[in-house]
Amino acid sequence: MSRPLARLMRKSRRLYTMAALCHRTNPLWRFTYPTTLGRARRLCKKEGFEPAEAFRLGLFHPALSKEEVAKYVSRKRLTKAQKTLNPVGWAPLLKNKDIFYHFCAALDIPIPQLYAVIQPPSPGWSHVGRLPRTPIEWTTFFDKDLPPEFAIKPATGAYGHGFNIFRKASGRYTDVTGVHVKDTDLYETIVSPNRNRYIIQERLHSHVALARLSDTKALQTVRFITLIDRSGCVQILHAHLKVIENDEIVDTFIDGLKGNIEAPVDLQSGSLRPANRIPGTGSGVITLKVHPKTGIAFDGFELPFWPDACRLVTQTAPHFLPLRTIGWDVALTPAGAVMVEGNVWWDPHNQHGNMNVVLGRLSESGPPSPEEHYRP
Repeated sequence: MSRPLARLMRKSRRLYTMAALCHRTNPLWRFTYPTTLGRARRLCKKEGFEPAEAFRLGLFHPALSKEEVAKYVSRKRLTKAQKTLNPVGWAPLLKNKDIFYHFCAALDIPIPQLYAVIQPPSPGWSHVGRLPRTPIEWTTFFDKDLPPEFAIKPATGAYGHGFNIFRKASGRYTDVTGVHVKDTDLYETIVSPNRNRYIIQERLHSHVALARLSDTKALQTVRFITLIDRSGCVQILHAHLKVIENDEIVDTFIDGLKGNIEAPVDLQSGSLRPANRIPGTGSGVITLKVHPKTGIAFDGFELPFWPDACRLVTQTAPHFLPLRTIGWDVALTPAGAVMVEGNVWWDPHNQHGNMNVVLGRLSESGPPSPEEHYRP
């Protein structure tokens, strides 16, 4: 297939998707449908939204004013701004979690303890100094050198894909879904999906207050967005708690597709505000005053160890220069704030209504001129 034909087919599919989603928002037999389609084309062409992205946010809905629409930022526009602040060549420092954790450990940044890195068919790494390679060697390591409970995840994964928790008892392992695995089969269970690199690390638990908020044992983290400005000062642009609603094992939001919700945080007090959910029906963002499962109010809910968490991200960010804007995931555990991950291409958080302000702060910073320098 020729490139011009392939390009034409992509554009046709995109236009069809846009028209179909507009129809779900405002049926095409209504006289206002052309207005809805016109708005959709402007959003996708000028603002860089993908049709499904804009639809989930409710931007095709005719009742949404231009002023409200202007508060939303497309993934494409945000990525463009991020690339002016974050050199692409440095992205692996955050995207490769095994590198990230070793880097943090060398700087005494609190992280989940790293037990091992599995990288078939090469020898792996373990915290006890062994270099397991064969399934038998890994089985010996699992049996002798791991605690009764641990977490695994792909070293280069995202959005919680591949994450699991195992508990060891009586010569077998049980994951969070209740599946039992014999000790001799655990290695293949971990690596069999794609033979990529995996890390094994400490299983963290949320502070009891957060566990009570959602009635879950799964970890719920706070997402911080930091920016290092031209003068070298670290600014926290935004923070929200990634709230688990039902029985999920990860708090990933993914545009609301995972069923979880998010509650923005007042940066000064560390108190939550009403939470937000994106239902994916095209009706826009839904505000929740209480947790749907527990009935506990979000507004005014005080996060534990808030000053410590803020201090953790502001002290950590300069170590990752020249990356200047990062989305940090911080766990508030019974022992304090722990750095879980850093995200170089963090997603737009449009559901909180301040993404245009955040983008403006990023754009104002821009790339520094040669005479500008960072404060140590």
